[in-house]
Amino acid sequence: MSQYAVDVQNFSFWYGQFQAIKDLNFGINANEISALIGPSGCGKSTLLKCFNRITERNPQVSHKGTIKVFDQDIYDAQVALPELRKKVGMVFQKPNPLPLTVKENVLFGVNVHEDHLPKFEHDEILFRALSKVRLWEKLKDRLDDPALGLSLELQQRLCIARLLPLKPSLILMDEPCSALDPAGIEAVENLLKELKKEYTIIIVTHSMAQAKRVSDKTLFMYMGELVEMGETQKVFNNPDQEKTRFYIEGRFG
Repeated sequence: MSQYAVDVQNFSFWYGQFQAIKDLNFGINANEISALIGPSGCGKSTLLKCFNRITERNPQVSHKGTIKVFDQDIYDAQVALPELRKKVGMVFQKPNPLPLTVKENVLFGVNVHEDHLPKFEHDEILFRALSKVRLWEKLKDRLDDPALGLSLELQQRLCIARLLPLKPSLILMDEPCSALDPAGIEAVENLLKELKKEYTIIIVTHSMAQAKRVSDKTLFMYMGELVEMGETQKVFNNPDQEKTRFYIEGRFG
């Protein structure tokens, strides 16, 4: 049994003939926020999408090595992708609520995967999910309003709430604050710190300040390789690798 929530061993990944990820080895602890940083094209978003195999929407991809999420090899032939994506939820760069009501957004995954739940269970699921993202008081009287009418910050928090009824063990976030104003960024970052009490979170961010504020561990990637990983304060204040220091100081990227 692995000591890690996410255990990556000798993992490489290709788009056709192009190798985007090169022989990665690392582990991520449960109930921590891990930030993936690095210049554009370094492989961090590709790696994030490997954790729930969204990359396979492209038919020309291939990989070698293993990724285990809570001791399950996600590339095992027995793994069903719908079940994997329940376990490993994802929040995208741009908020993407469905063109439905607030209530229908939160219950969407449950209705797809678990038909015929009684109404009282729907009500409980709705209350729990919105409460966890601090939206219940804001939206309890707006449950039948269109989700697309919410502010971008509330839309992004609603997208997180939409994952929670499916009981994910790992939440992936790809630049989740890039479309938000400073107040929205602060609200989502505070939410992440609360959610890590129950979930393991991996976030891709171009913002050095954000990585430093919210993450417990930081992984710096460059040209498909993992250059350095460690406690966030250590990586930012006293990195082991010169390349890490150059990137953090803004000398490239």
